[in-house]
Amino acid sequence: MTDQAEWTRAVVRVGDGRGFVAGNGRKRFVITAAHCLPALPPPAGASYIEQRTFSALLGQLGDQPSISAECLFADSIADLAVLGSPDNQGLFDQARAYSELVETVAPLRIGVLERGRQPIFGAPAVSRAWLISLAGEWFRCGVIVHSQALWLENADQDLVGGMSGSPIVSASDGAAVGILCQATGRRQGGPNPLLSCALPGWCSG
Repeated sequence: MTDQAEWTRAVVRVGDGRGFVAGNGRKRFVITAAHCLPALPPPAGASYIEQRTFSALLGQLGDQPSISAECLFADSIADLAVLGSPDNQGLFDQARAYSELVETVAPLRIGVLERGRQPIFGAPAVSRAWLISLAGEWFRCGVIVHSQALWLENADQDLVGGMSGSPIVSASDGAAVGILCQATGRRQGGPNPLLSCALPGWCSG
């Protein structure tokens, strides 16, 4: 259960949902469901930092959000967003608070679901994974990989509101392979993003 304690520390509050801390070298990101953001940034590379930065968005699991973050990537179709530090020049205090949140935990590794030694892409295949409940308890679920999405089945608990953005963690190696986006109130649901397909290369590489 030591691994699960580490996983829990990597899960954070994002608005009314959740996300988790991931790392790429020395950089730390928060990966979440795009619908957990109060709005999506404008679709323009020349948008202002203020348009991409959300105040009081992040917090420790169980706390009210109080920490700002900048949206670095969003895919409204996959329902996926990657958050990073606010600008550390114009928003120094907010950037420091973000660092204090994400630098104190071990980031979850991004993984690829595999069947034997072959990565699962395209054809449906069933694996096992872990999800975290609203009470902070990890429970099992089945994962069906179809095309570029994950579908969940036979979960040990219902998938309910407030769990959106939670990591879907592979039971085989403890790597995050997806995020929960469809909290249906039942013990199955999807589609959910397959991180190895949906994340930008600079984040997962």
